[in-house]
Amino acid sequence: MLEFESEQKIIQIGNIKLGGQPGENPIVMIGTVFYAKHAGLLDEKTGKIDKNLIEQELNEFTELIENTQLQGVIDVVGAYPEALVKECEFIANNVEYPFLVDGLNDFSRIPAMERLKEIGLLNRAILNSIDGNTTDENLQRLKEIGVKNAVLLTFGNKYIFPKQKLKFLKESLIPKAQKANIDNCIVDTAVLDLPSISINFETTGLVKKVLGLPTGFAPANAIYGWSFAKKYGENARCGAIASIMAYCASAPSDFILFGPIKFAKCIIPAISLISGVNSYYRKRILRKNISERTSLKAIF
Repeated sequence: MLEFESEQKIIQIGNIKLGGQPGENPIVMIGTVFYAKHAGLLDEKTGKIDKNLIEQELNEFTELIENTQLQGVIDVVGAYPEALVKECEFIANNVEYPFLVDGLNDFSRIPAMERLKEIGLLNRAILNSIDGNTTDENLQRLKEIGVKNAVLLTFGNKYIFPKQKLKFLKESLIPKAQKANIDNCIVDTAVLDLPSISINFETTGLVKKVLGLPTGFAPANAIYGWSFAKKYGENARCGAIASIMAYCASAPSDFILFGPIKFAKCIIPAISLISGVNSYYRKRILRKNISERTSLKAIF
């Protein structure tokens, strides 16, 4: 069990606390809505959605999060600024969780953040993301809008291995975030493909050891496209999905972008078990404080 010697930063966004030592705070589960082929997305340009279906998925997600005492964030995907704002507003009106503003690029993300400020939702909005392509001009726009929460995405052809990703963070992404006056930085160690998730595992631990920042990654795209497990049926596929999310949790990750929210039931109970035993170790063996909200009390 890890106990990092370096100070671990804990950030609060809305009703969640993200970061800290393993077991100190519940793992944050991030489920995605309005992704490509999501049955709840009827028109990506206008933001027309199937409200009943989305509400059903949100209710199941919320019930699982509350029953396990993990923490939740909603990842809102959108290609067009107007649609993205409309979708974020719908999510904000239906759940109390913060949400990722996950536009395809800055042309959709930044105007959406500007509009979210106007309607009073900026404090719950997390820009996804600041990366190698974020320009100085757009950093200035983020500063002017007053964006305070952002994901730092360590993706780039030159930044594959853990020490390269750490260098990228220290020399590029963190200075960019500082230039934009971002208060709350969340590190996504950027999954390339399924086998290379082992690199993300090591990178996550390295970032927390050296920088102490809230860190995690997104195994979703890699695992959902894995054809090997599919041929054994849905039960086998669910087990494979849960296993890679558990691997992510053990990195140790502060958050997991687990993909389509409809898979919450497959994943969240398994992660609550890891979160709970981590808290047990921290409290019983290390004799350290843990959060009042913890899977340790909820699932055992």
